[in-house]
Amino acid sequence: MFNNFTSFARGIFGGKKSAKMEARVTEELKEGALRRRLHYGFRSESEYLEHLVTVDVLGKEHVRMINERRLEMVGQVSDNVQTGGAL
Repeated sequence: MFNNFTSFARGIFGGKKSAKMEARVTEELKEGALRRRLHYGFRSESEYLEHLVTVDVLGKEHVRMINERRLEMVGQVSDNVQTGGAL
């Protein structure tokens, strides 16, 4: 369903972010989101909300696929780098 998004995956996760989304919520909901954001290790409210929207729009499997591709790319690079000893 989202195969047409594959070529734009880098932009979705970290490209130029010029569009802004806003919502008014209760203080209780905001506090609950803050607790969950901190629990899951998101650095900012914006990062947490971007991740939620990305998963909602593109789907969990697509997000997982992109993250796995990035890990493979970084893993290949780090496998080829010689550190010259322990750090």
